[in-house]
Amino acid sequence: MARKKITPYEPRYYIHYDKKTGMILSVSPEKLPTDKHSVELSFEEFKLFIDGSRNPRDYIVVQDKNEITITRVNNPLQGFAFKNKSFEWINNPPSKNTELSTIWDNVNNCWEFKLSKSAKDRTVTDVTSHAIFFVTLEDDFDFLIRTIIIKIKDLVSNESIVVPFDSKIEKHIDKISISSKTHFHSYGLIINDK
Repeated sequence: MARKKITPYEPRYYIHYDKKTGMILSVSPEKLPTDKHSVELSFEEFKLFIDGSRNPRDYIVVQDKNEITITRVNNPLQGFAFKNKSFEWINNPPSKNTELSTIWDNVNNCWEFKLSKSAKDRTVTDVTSHAIFFVTLEDDFDFLIRTIIIKIKDLVSNESIVVPFDSKIEKHIDKISISSKTHFHSYGLIINDK
């Protein structure tokens, strides 16, 4: 009598995330039918989330064409509590020493991000480094409208990076606020509504 060939079970581990914001929704040892977007992890990475070494709220999944990375995002409240400048509100006009200028462009319905020449010269480009921006409501910083993630190497190699508005509320600069995980020394906001 022929014996049935038994294939050994190979466990797999996944992070399930929201494609639009990159926020991690859950970590599990199986694909869940309720989560549409998943990334497979090694057991070592999975264990860090399960044993509490990594808090899923401190990480986001960044998808850029075929490349998917899991990036640490500092807790925005940490910057206020410890005053360690890990988080920066972008609300002042740029000066001659501003490293990263953010342009809110209501004419072209987009955000534009420009890095100064001095910042480009001193920045070491790393494939995994990202500049992360958070668009929130002006009067409720806990209400996230969108997250904008830009590769540092793209900021260095291009004159500017343009990101189209994603929602109608972004067209109202008086109702929104923009902030960033601190990567550069100084930030400035230019408003173009003419």
